[in-house]
Amino acid sequence: MKKLLALCLALVLLLSALPLAGAAFKDESAIDDGFKKAVEKMSEQKIISGFEDSTFGPTKTLTRAQAAKILCVMLEGAEKADALTKTETGFADVPASHWAAKYVAYCADKGIVAGVGDGKFDPNGQLSSGAFAKMLLVAYGKDGSKFTGAEWLKNVQDAASATFYNFHLEKGLTNDPMQRQEAAQLAFNAQTQAGADADKAKGDPRTYTPTVPETLKLFVIGNSYSNDCTISYLYEELKSLGIKDVVVGILYYSGCSHNQHVEFATQNKPVYKYYKWSAASKKRVTLTKTTFDKSIRDEDWTHVLVQCGGTTKTREYASMWQDILLYLARQYSPNAYYFYVMPWSYRTDGQHSDSHMKRMQEFDNDTMKMFANCVDYAKTFGEGEPRYKRVIPAGTAILNARSSFVGNSIHRDKISHLNKGVGRYIASMTVCCELTGCTPEQITYVPSALAKDKAGFRIEGVNYAAPELQETLVKIAKESVTNMLAKPYEVTQSTFTTAP
Repeated sequence: MKKLLALCLALVLLLSALPLAGAAFKDESAIDDGFKKAVEKMSEQKIISGFEDSTFGPTKTLTRAQAAKILCVMLEGAEKADALTKTETGFADVPASHWAAKYVAYCADKGIVAGVGDGKFDPNGQLSSGAFAKMLLVAYGKDGSKFTGAEWLKNVQDAASATFYNFHLEKGLTNDPMQRQEAAQLAFNAQTQAGADADKAKGDPRTYTPTVPETLKLFVIGNSYSNDCTISYLYEELKSLGIKDVVVGILYYSGCSHNQHVEFATQNKPVYKYYKWSAASKKRVTLTKTTFDKSIRDEDWTHVLVQCGGTTKTREYASMWQDILLYLARQYSPNAYYFYVMPWSYRTDGQHSDSHMKRMQEFDNDTMKMFANCVDYAKTFGEGEPRYKRVIPAGTAILNARSSFVGNSIHRDKISHLNKGVGRYIASMTVCCELTGCTPEQITYVPSALAKDKAGFRIEGVNYAAPELQETLVKIAKESVTNMLAKPYEVTQSTFTTAP
C-alpha cells in the first residue's frame, strides 16, 4: 500500500509539471468529441502516441503491445520508460528487437500482463476494454487473481464500477475490441482516479483557525444551493467585518451534481456561468459559457466552498465523485482551505415537481427525515473528508428560521430555493460566520430589500407596512445562525412565531 501511495504521489507531481498544449494529429477531426480531452492529455504525456504519418487512428483497435507501452509510461513517465534497457520478455513472439519489448518486459515483470498461451504474448492481438481495464486495475494495485476464470469480466466490471475507470465509456466494459480513443479515455480515467486517491491520502494537515483576515478570496463550486448561500449578500457581509480585500467567485450550473462537475472539468466544457465580486470591478461581473479551469485559475483563492448533496438517500459513488472533484480543484488551488456546505431539506407543504416528489417519497414526505439525511451526509462526507476544514451547516440555520413565522416563505418557490431576502441573508450569514469565526452580531450589513413585497422576496401573512418588519427579519436571521452555531446539527425553535 505504501508503495502504491508513493507511486500515486509521484504521478501527481508528474502531472503538475506537464505542459498544457497537446500534440496535433492530422486526423484530429475524426476523434469523437467526448474523447478529445483524454486523447489530448494522454498525448501530452506521451502515454499514447500517434503513428509515423502524424495520425492518431482513433477508431483503430488497441493492440496488446500498445497497451503495454501505455501502462509502462503511465507508471514510470515517458523519460524513465524510454530509458528502460531490459528487453527479455520471455515470450517467443516478442524478441528483443521488437519495438515494444522493453514495455512488455516491464509489465510482465510486474504481473500486469500475461501471455496468451504456448509461450506467446500476441503483441498485435486486439485488446478489449475489459482486458485493458483489468491491466489498469492490476497496475494500480488491485489483486489480479480476482480477475480470472469464467467470471473475470464481471469481476473486472464490478471492481471498475466502484472507481472512475468506466467513466465516459457509455458502453461500459466489454470483451469486444477497443478503439484507441476509448483506450485513451480509460487510461485517463485510471490516472485521474490514482491522482484522486493519492490526494485524499495526503489530505490537508494544516490547522484552520477561523479569523477575520486582511484578504479573503472565496471560490464557490456548486449549484442553486451554493448560489443561495453566496450570490446576493456574502460579499457585503464580509466587507462589513472590515476585511480589506474581498473577492467572491461563484461557478454555477443549475442542479449540478458532483459527477457533472467532474465531467465538465475533465472535458473542459464551456457550460458554466461565473459570477465575481471584487473591489477592482466595483460591481458583479458575469461570464457565460466558461469552463471550470478558466474560472478557478482566475484568482489565487484562499478559500473554496463545495456545495454538497444530502437531499437524496443515494450514497452510490458519492465519495468517489467528491474525491475526484476535490482533486481536480486542488490541482488549480492547492493552497486554499476547502469547506463543505450542508444543504437544507425541501419546504414542508409538498408542492413539488414529479422528480422532487419522488425524492420526497424517499423520506416518506417528511422534511425532517430529509434534514436528518443532510446531517448524515455532512458527517460522512464532510467531517469524514480529510481535505475539508469545516462543515458549514447552512441547512440547519434555514430550518431554524423556518420554525419562525416566516415558515415556508423562507423559500421563493415550491421546492427548496431560498427567498431572495431573509432566506439568502441567513444562508450567507452562516457562511460568513463559519469562515471568519465572527458572530452574527458583528455583521452590520443589512440588505435594503429584506422586507420588500416583490417576487422572490414575499413572506406570506406579514404586514409589509409594519415599521418593525425589517428589524424583526434581521433578528430572525441572527437568531437562526446563532442557534446553528450552538447546535450545528439540531433544529432550534425560533422565538419569533408571530408576525409584526
